[in-house]
Amino acid sequence: MGALARYTFLAYCVLRSVAMFKTPTLVYGMFPAIDFTAKASEDANAVALASARALADLILACGMLTFGGLTGRCASLLVIFPMFYVNHVVDGLAHPPIVPVVATNVVVLLANIYEAGCGGKLGKYSYAIMQGGFGLLFLTEAPDLVQDPFTFAKEGTAALMVGQKLGFAIGFVLCAHAVMTLVKPPMGCVAAMAIIFLGMAKMAYVDSIPVPRPSVIAATICMALCLIDALFLSGGAEKPKKK
Repeated sequence: MGALARYTFLAYCVLRSVAMFKTPTLVYGMFPAIDFTAKASEDANAVALASARALADLILACGMLTFGGLTGRCASLLVIFPMFYVNHVVDGLAHPPIVPVVATNVVVLLANIYEAGCGGKLGKYSYAIMQGGFGLLFLTEAPDLVQDPFTFAKEGTAALMVGQKLGFAIGFVLCAHAVMTLVKPPMGCVAAMAIIFLGMAKMAYVDSIPVPRPSVIAATICMALCLIDALFLSGGAEKPKKK
């Protein structure tokens, strides 16, 4: 069930993630008024590149959830934890904050390990609650979410504005994680893409941020194929069982 949506959504996440990992400077196009190469924009550049890496990692982690169940969640966490290591240990960045973000991910990982050994749905619901909760928090664009890891992002600076808007993008990707955890493909994929479209629409029409055209095209193709699966391939009436 939902094979077309599953593979399409996975391909979408992998391609978008690879593009951003390869060229994190793509996010510069979202802020045309800022010259990220200028010395005066060093702080904003640091926030933009760190946020782009986080976005790339979380988009890929969302794709891993198409594997379904415990396998999907563990694959997703295996994508997320290397980001923590690179940020905190290799680059010395306090992004995301060890408490509560990294600590909560450790607890959720342990919950999934417990589920693997003892059964139940503790891992599933803990993962959905964590990602949905953090997602909704990032959607608020609270200044503290940027200023905790980037203390130089003072009120009125480009660094804070960039961090808030890219943090919003991280927020709707995390909400897509929660939906993919709770709802199986193809409807889970459709719902996740709906969240992504709503997020891009808010950035384009409320914040006047130019959303990259390749992002819109890729999302449109993905949504169309997921809808085809939901409406015509997996959504029809079940065939009667042979007696």
